[in-house]
This record gives sequence, structure tokens and C-alpha cells, in this order.
Amino acid sequence: MVHKLENIRFILNHSVVNAPSHPGMLALDYVRQVFQLTGTKQGCKEGDCGACNVILGELDADGFVQYKPITSCLLPMGELVGKHLVTIEGLNGPELSPVQSAMVECGGTQCGYCTPGFVVAMTAGLMAPKLPLNEEGLMYAIGGNLCRCTGYRSIKEAGMQAINSLASKLQGKDRIRALCESGGLPEYFLKIPDQLKALAAEGDLNVDAVVPDLSKTTFISGGTDWYVQRGEDVFETDITLLNTKKPVQSACERDGYIVMDARMTSEAFADDPLVKSYLSDVDAYNLLIASWPVRTRATIGGNICNASPIADTTCLLLALESELVLSKAGEERVVALKDFYLGYKELNKSPDEMVVEIRFPKYGSETKVNWEKVSKRRWLDISTVNSALKIEIAGDTVRKATLALGGVAATPLYLPKASELLSGKQLTMDTVLEMLDVAMTEFKPIGDVRGSARYKRLLARQLMLAHFTKLFPEIFEEEATYAALR
Repeated sequence: MVHKLENIRFILNHSVVNAPSHPGMLALDYVRQVFQLTGTKQGCKEGDCGACNVILGELDADGFVQYKPITSCLLPMGELVGKHLVTIEGLNGPELSPVQSAMVECGGTQCGYCTPGFVVAMTAGLMAPKLPLNEEGLMYAIGGNLCRCTGYRSIKEAGMQAINSLASKLQGKDRIRALCESGGLPEYFLKIPDQLKALAAEGDLNVDAVVPDLSKTTFISGGTDWYVQRGEDVFETDITLLNTKKPVQSACERDGYIVMDARMTSEAFADDPLVKSYLSDVDAYNLLIASWPVRTRATIGGNICNASPIADTTCLLLALESELVLSKAGEERVVALKDFYLGYKELNKSPDEMVVEIRFPKYGSETKVNWEKVSKRRWLDISTVNSALKIEIAGDTVRKATLALGGVAATPLYLPKASELLSGKQLTMDTVLEMLDVAMTEFKPIGDVRGSARYKRLLARQLMLAHFTKLFPEIFEEEATYAALR
């Protein structure tokens, strides 16, 4: 089936535009081919290099525009309705911005191919209130950008020069207004909120309440896997953009559970105040999962339904005893996440069912959670093996434990025997060693390009042990604990 063109109305840089487009066409291709805005570069077209970075702004419930960086090679045109898309050209003012000037003065341009993506990423970082105006904030912002000339030192110097020149002007202020006043953004940004409100007043631009026949369409939410694997098929595919159905809600409490929209992105998951109240280390976990622009696209539901044995969020949610709410023709059923995987890429889900919510039981302060990951690269890489533990302690006794592993079987793996063994036992080195012996009987890893079977078994054991050295250092002193394994 070939989609008819849809008239997509949004703001591109400083102008309201009408873009007749297939809704699944990539924003990267459209701005380059139709609008001839070729400053946005096509690099890997997989979300890895950052050369195609853009900034996307959207009105929130309070009437403010929230901006986030996105790799345009993963952004379908249909999601731009009623929003503000900023390309590198949209950051140009009468004079070079502090970011642009710093890239010139510090020699950060080099061959120039990656430069637009870096400028966009740095600017997005300055626009984001959650990022500190220091080196930590800079590295967060440009973590998804690659330079093939390998001259990161000059790029980093440029980023810090821009931050240092603007920090005093931005600290404690509305960053968009302060950036406009200091030359960091063109002044037209101040008019964008009213322009977006005017677009919204023209009609319900961004919500399509109709859900099609689920068995005859391809769903795209984040698209971080689909566009990489099948992006060239988009014009011959009947697609449904899930993010245009209704706004994605924040996590909420309901009937003893923490409930999340399956379309919630990895970045939104880590930023959610309710999630943070249960997972205090979620920011640290988040930094090991892709880059900032990719995390603003990748969804929790997609991570689960992709069914990768090494899915990061899935491993954590398994340990949290999560459940999935599946919908079909208006009827819902609940499936425990540990029962969702039937085999490699096989799901306990019919083609006409959709995962609409993910939920995990509420727990108190006596429960601790830890997640571990090892990959070939520390940053921006998929896991070789990952593991997660939720453990409830009463005094020196384990009330209940749930343990999960990834990368050691055909599916993300819940370890029922090891989890059961810990429950009701005193938390000692002997108990943990006994648990490890049992856990090692619950999987038989297969070697692959990321490591041999023996290596994966070793990693799994070490990561499971790491849960206890991190959560209970007063009981499991690291050096003595690992010495006990020899």
C-alpha cells in the first residue's frame, strides 16, 4: 500500500510551512531534498553519528515550548505537525553565535562535515534547563556526535569557550530568552510560542484518535530500529505513527503500580520525577543507553517488543517485576514481562495486539535496585551482558529478590530459581555464593561476535555479584568478595 501525501503544517526555522509529504518520510530527506537545507548532513542514517542533528520544539501543557535534540534520520515528517523544527540554518543570526564563533576560533571545524551537527547539539545543550553549564553538560550534549577527523580536543575546547562566555547570562534565567538576548539564538525564537499556539488554534493538529486495523499496519513510535532496518520500504508500507494518536503521558500511580505509557522515551523515563523516586540511579543507567538525541526517540515499549536478548531497559523492568497491558479491539489483558518472551524474537502477543502500558509494583525504602552493564565500548554501545536485581531487606534477611540477565539466552532472562533461593535467607557471603551456583544452571550462553560463551558466563557471574558489592558494601567488601570466588 502506498500512502497518499498529507499536508504537514509546522514551523521550519522562522517560517510556517505546508509540506505535502508521505507521513513516514524522514525529516532528514525532506529538508535536504525539498527545502534544500543541506546544512543538515546525511551520515550513518542510523542515529549514531549526529551529523543530521536538528532541534524539535513542542508546546507543553503550560504553553511553553520544550526543545530537544533529535537525529532527523529517525524522525518521520508526520510527527512535525504543529511543532517547531530547527535546522542548522535556523540558528544563523546577523552575526555568528557564541557556539559558531568558538568552533571557528578553536579550530573545531576541521573538514566541516560534522560541524553542523556539533553546533546544533551544543546549542541544544545550552537551551536545556536540565543540563549544567559546565563540562558535564557539554559532554551530555555532544555525546551522540562523531568526528571522523578525530579532533575532539578542539571541539571540546570550543564547547567550553561557548559555555564560559554565556554561563553568567543564562544561569537562573529562562534560557531561550537569555540566549536570544545574548546572541546565542536568533530573536525569532521569542515569537515561536505564539506562532505554535496559533497553529494549534487552527484545529486539532496533533491528535488522531483513529486506531487502524492493527494486523494490517506497521507501528512506528521511536523508529530507532525500524528506520535502520527497513527505512527504504517506508513508501510501500502501511504505517501508523503512534505518537500522533494522543499525547504521551508522564508516569503515574494506579492501583499499587507505577504505570508508564509504552511510548515513553528512554530520556523521558529517566527524567520522570515519579520514576526517579523509585530508581534513584536512573540517570547513571540512562547515560549508558545510546545518546541524548537517540534517547529522545527510543521508546520503552519498542525496547520490549523488539525482543532483543540484550535490551537494557527490558532487563531492568524484568527485575522490577513489570507487567504489560496489551490492547486489542478495545479489550485489554495483562501479561507479566517474564512471560512475554516465548523464544528468540517470539512474543506472547498476537499481530493485532498492541502494548499500551508498562507497569511495575510500588515498593518501599526497604527495597533496593541495581542494574549493571558491560559492553565493548563504555558509551553508546549495546550490551554484551547486562543484569538487574531488586531486593527487599528486613534487618539482615532477604524478604524477596528478583534477578534478571540479558545476553546469555535467546531472550531477556528472569532467573526464578536464583531469585527464590535468596528469598527468606540471611544476607551473607555464603548465601550469595549459593545463589550464584544456582543462577549459573539457569542459562547456557552461546558465543557470538560480542564474546565467547565462557566469557559471557564469567561476565554474568561478576555482574550478579556486583549488585551486592554496590548495594551492601558494609557486608560485601569488594576485594574480599571477589577473592572468595577464586
